Amino acid sequence: MLTALPLIATEAPALPRAVSRRLAPALCITLLSILYLAPACVRAAREKLWFDEILTFDAASLLPSMQALWSFLKQGFEVNPPLGFLLTAGSESLFGRNEFGLRLPSVIAFWVMALCLYVFLRRRLPWQFAVAGMLLPALTAAGRYSYEARPYALVLALAGIALVAWQAAAEGRTRRTALTVLAVALAAALCAQPMAVTLALPFLAGEVARTIKCRRVDWPVWCAFAASTPALLLLWKLKGAGNETAYSRFTGSLTGHIAATYLQMLGPAIAPLGLALVLLVVLGMREAGAGKPASGLRTHELAALAGFALIPFAAVPISILGGHYWLRYSLNSAIGLAGLAATLLFAVGGSRRLAGVTVLAVCGACFAVAQFLPEDIRPGGDVKTVNSSAEVQQFLGDIPADAPIVIGPPMMFVELEHYCGAGLASRLYYLTEPAVAAAIDGEISFEVKGPLLPRFFPFRAHFEDYHAFVAAHKRFYVVRPIRNLAREYLAGRLSLQARETPRHFQYFEATAN
Repeated sequence: MLTALPLIATEAPALPRAVSRRLAPALCITLLSILYLAPACVRAAREKLWFDEILTFDAASLLPSMQALWSFLKQGFEVNPPLGFLLTAGSESLFGRNEFGLRLPSVIAFWVMALCLYVFLRRRLPWQFAVAGMLLPALTAAGRYSYEARPYALVLALAGIALVAWQAAAEGRTRRTALTVLAVALAAALCAQPMAVTLALPFLAGEVARTIKCRRVDWPVWCAFAASTPALLLLWKLKGAGNETAYSRFTGSLTGHIAATYLQMLGPAIAPLGLALVLLVVLGMREAGAGKPASGLRTHELAALAGFALIPFAAVPISILGGHYWLRYSLNSAIGLAGLAATLLFAVGGSRRLAGVTVLAVCGACFAVAQFLPEDIRPGGDVKTVNSSAEVQQFLGDIPADAPIVIGPPMMFVELEHYCGAGLASRLYYLTEPAVAAAIDGEISFEVKGPLLPRFFPFRAHFEDYHAFVAAHKRFYVVRPIRNLAREYLAGRLSLQARETPRHFQYFEATAN
């Protein structure tokens, strides 16, 4: 017994050390969750809704009547399926019909995606690299959409859940549950946003690579994929909805949009990634490393991440069907870009603890700083559309009350109607003239579908035919003249006298000649 005491004494300290190693990832993720949720919730409550978010706000107000919501969606003004609106309505019932209640589902969904990416990477990489990979989506342009009241963050979360379930199914862990979750997550993504169809690229790429490697087809996984496809019927029903004349003209080139997507997506993350890589190379951690090497991601998992990263190559061509392409259609690529970046950092740094600590410190510090920076100076501030009406609303009340106010930009018109008082809203007009819009811009969706809004919501501003309005109003004010007013001015049938606010915002007083 006495001879055993020294042995016990020497082995006792190893237990707390082992426990601390297991607790370190959990404590780190808990801290990072707080660092994310606190400022994200503040931004969600403080920032004004922009045009698309106001559509979400209005559409959610139609619930719990699914018939009313479906009638609105069939008009084609709102292209997203119902799932996002259902979650939004549920959040508003708990937290109120306000900016915070509207955006909270997106705030939570984005972090769910990050946690799923951590789980996916942690099964192959040291936990420090997995945490770094989890933070990287927030450092890309996708991070700017973490609190937007649209279904992009929801689809990111569902894609992350599907990725973890697919990995578990491939390894045979709780296989039935994993296959069920995989099918449900992919189907739910299709019920939330049309561009979720691009998720076929990463999962097909990963499973095909796995099939080639294993030299056999895993039919249950393919059946799970197939089980999600009936949701495509919902997208098909909405595809032809609305007035067919409300088209948009696709501008730019496919290659230009794809290149711009990667530049915009990765732009905010270049600095932290570059710094982490430089530190790993300078410190020579790979050569000095004596730690036990981790296995690294398997071939089919790398193929899936590559498929996510290549989503812009599918999203841009598909967007031609709708007429427009925006960066947000490719946000799912952030999962692949972040996962591959974490894998690259691990390949350079190796398994030595100092390498992981260095990468985690760089990514964690950049993440914390980015979360607490003011919204207007956060990295990648130009990638996300924001409310453009704040400056205009400040001076509209000073315009003489005996004249109506014509708002040129459609988004500004809807944003002003949402936030200004009833008296001012009743003086706001948007003038429609589809023929001129089609000839000049090739964009008439708002001209045709905008007047449908008052049919479904208590819309206080007015849509009016341009010619009827000018005939009835010999004097009015104009904020950012639209194409038809500019044409009338050049033809000498309308006088536009420039006015300017103390902050040098220009508007016009229009008088019919």
